[in-house]
Amino acid sequence: MGTWFTVAIIILLVATLVMMLARRSGRGFAQGAPGAGYATGTLTITGVSGAGARDKNEQAYFTFTGTIVGPQTAPTEVYGTLALGPADQEPKIGDDKPVIYKPGKTATSWRFGTLEG
Repeated sequence: MGTWFTVAIIILLVATLVMMLARRSGRGFAQGAPGAGYATGTLTITGVSGAGARDKNEQAYFTFTGTIVGPQTAPTEVYGTLALGPADQEPKIGDDKPVIYKPGKTATSWRFGTLEG
């Protein structure tokens, strides 16, 4: 086998490694603009635990449950954890927070925020 074969194998391995790292970091290729495929919804908090104690960095940790509603999803029950600084308002039952999610994958793809635009 010639040198060209060795070079071709090395190029193939490097390209595979780059694609694997891009996929793992969530950047991928040809995904479009940030927010593409996401929809905006509202998370209504239905349960909160963990109020009170703060760590050495003055952060408080809360576990919460809630329901996400939006134009492209049925009401979906979710849970999560929040780390809040000393100036952040503690979550309360009934609070509404803006979220984004992928339609059809709401329970596993949601996160706090809004779509720019």
